Amino acid sequence: MYIETCLVLTLCAYVLAEQPTLRTPLGELKGHFLKTRGGRQIAAFTAVPYAKPPVDELRFKAPIPIEAWEDTLDATQQSPVCVQRNPYTRQKEIVGQEDCLYLNIYTPVAVNEIDTERRLPVMVFIHGGGWMCGDATTDMYGPHFLLDRDVILVAMNYRLGPLGFLSTQDEHCPGNNGLKDQQEALRFIQKTIHSFGGDNSSVTIFGESAGGASAHYHMLSKTSEGLFHKAISESGTALVPWAEASPGEPLRNAFRLAKFLNCPQAPSTAMLDCLRTKDSYDIINTEFKFYAWDYEPMTPFKAVVEPDLPGAFLTSSPRKMPSSAAVPWMTGLNKNEGCLKSVWITANSSRYQEFISGFESIAPVTFYYENSPYVDRITKRIRDVYFNGGDTEEIKTAILDLYSDSYFAYPALEAIELTFNYTKNPVYLYELTYRATNSFSQIFGDEDGDYGVCHADELMHLFPIRFLSKPFSEKDREISELIITLWTNFATSGDPNKPIKLPFKWEPATSGQQMEYLEIGVEQEMRNDLASRSRFWGSLPLWHNIRTTKFTDEL
Repeated sequence: MYIETCLVLTLCAYVLAEQPTLRTPLGELKGHFLKTRGGRQIAAFTAVPYAKPPVDELRFKAPIPIEAWEDTLDATQQSPVCVQRNPYTRQKEIVGQEDCLYLNIYTPVAVNEIDTERRLPVMVFIHGGGWMCGDATTDMYGPHFLLDRDVILVAMNYRLGPLGFLSTQDEHCPGNNGLKDQQEALRFIQKTIHSFGGDNSSVTIFGESAGGASAHYHMLSKTSEGLFHKAISESGTALVPWAEASPGEPLRNAFRLAKFLNCPQAPSTAMLDCLRTKDSYDIINTEFKFYAWDYEPMTPFKAVVEPDLPGAFLTSSPRKMPSSAAVPWMTGLNKNEGCLKSVWITANSSRYQEFISGFESIAPVTFYYENSPYVDRITKRIRDVYFNGGDTEEIKTAILDLYSDSYFAYPALEAIELTFNYTKNPVYLYELTYRATNSFSQIFGDEDGDYGVCHADELMHLFPIRFLSKPFSEKDREISELIITLWTNFATSGDPNKPIKLPFKWEPATSGQQMEYLEIGVEQEMRNDLASRSRFWGSLPLWHNIRTTKFTDEL
């Protein structure tokens, strides 16, 4: 009965008769009340616009700040999702709308009793989805868990796919518009969050997967400097191969998009003028034409290095020494991240056989080295290391490890090592090894199988993810409360150990060699040398490997 009651509190939003209303510098808002898992009443303001609709002439351009409104804004509606199709669930239909630059703000502060002396830390969530899909809806990333603590939560939408990440590599469409949307949302928060009881000098950005990569990119962007003060990257950094465009890739994919939609490929002004006449669903519907096998490569449109123009988000490689100010950083991994991709392969016998028999052709695409001059030798090295003998079950485990290491673990190690070159701020590392009753593997290809601690599994401890069908166990609830304490402690103080005291000490990492990290499992303990198996990927001459020339001859 206790677990069922908790589930009801978690999943139900209780709208009370009286609506909260407050005034911001841009205008008045009318919201609604919700209750948290612990029974706390909070105020919710949803579908709040932070930029002008990016439609017609504003398509493929950086966001324009929202202007002040005159009438009271109805902030009780569900935020519309941006135009998308979810490749991870093999979604066929396209959903959403272009007018989607909205955010949701949740506050535990009684809106008629804003304390000007005591303002709460602000946590800004950036959703994942490979920059192809995802949204900030209350159904997915609601406040019902986090706001049992004294923080304010903001969740944002941003443009996706080619609508958010097309780049012509010139002044007409430099790129990174989805990241610039996030940046504009942060500017909106700086202007308005005090009206919700928030402290605009204590803003923590946090995100999962592409959201984690986004948070890291903001740490490296000069134009994001000062908009936030702490960052959390869950299962994604700026160096993951699926989020960083290789040299030549952005323009090549822009040309392909234009060709698919019967638009001129040059000059870029003519290309963009034509693309602006196309239906947004037709633009997203070109997605399948970019794939070489299944949904590979996973993200055709990624973050890019832009021309050095006013307002540029990123003007040099994220692997180079950044000049922007560093902030305290928390980042980590789930034990079996690769199930995001592997389950869809290994849970289906025909797809598994197709992957194994076609590995020489599929591997360079799915692991992002198809343009290397060493394709065949890289493929052989991968085979030798991961598929060296073993039966079918061992090979299936190796496929899981392959994706875990290449997509998440080694890019995290690279990013952490580089961070130590330019910051004296603390870096807190973690690995989630606790296997909960639910797992995201049920939407990645197998509803019943156990693939360990899957990519995105930490989200269920932070948010009331509604499609996860099994009720929390008592241990699940305990781990959820622990993770919420760690995250909100960090957002409050920059140190996950305070202000709420822990029964253990989470020490920051001391170097890229030691990689001390907290294992979040059935029990918690400090370990070192995070994700050491993945260091194999540092021995390969990949375009995104900073050690390429050192190892070329060894192949």
